[in-house]
Amino acid sequence: MNLVFLKKSRKKPVVGDVFVFQLIFEPEQYRFGMVASTTAIFSSFTNVILVYIYDHLGNGKEDFPDFSAKNLLIPPEGINTLGWSRGFFETVAHVDLERNPDYKLNQHHFRGVARPSIYYDEFNNEITNPLEPIGMRGLGNYRTVEDKVCRKLGYPLSKD
Repeated sequence: MNLVFLKKSRKKPVVGDVFVFQLIFEPEQYRFGMVASTTAIFSSFTNVILVYIYDHLGNGKEDFPDFSAKNLLIPPEGINTLGWSRGFFETVAHVDLERNPDYKLNQHHFRGVARPSIYYDEFNNEITNPLEPIGMRGLGNYRTVEDKVCRKLGYPLSKD
């Protein structure tokens, strides 16, 4: 496991929640994410949580990134709540996305997993002209976030 245990929470994430996580490769520093949606639909999965992971390494839990959607490290990721309930994601703040429209992408597009030539929006509608950043259409969790971040940053992937 490349993630550091922070704090368990049973509270369901809501849109605008800002969370932190730590990688073992970056001790005493934090990576940041934000909940962009809690109503995405991926195939038969409903109420999927879409998170943004920012290209920012903070020296503390309040060393926030520029929340502009143009500053993402990886494309939006559809996940479940395990990151919070198992203590690897810790909610540290909340931002109002209605008052800050540049914090959220106008659309979220995803490549099909079984059929990568087909693209979908966040409500399971097939689309023909996807816009970047394009994520993968599949329900992930904290481990998929960990793997994608480590891959992007050049860190070794966890073997467990």
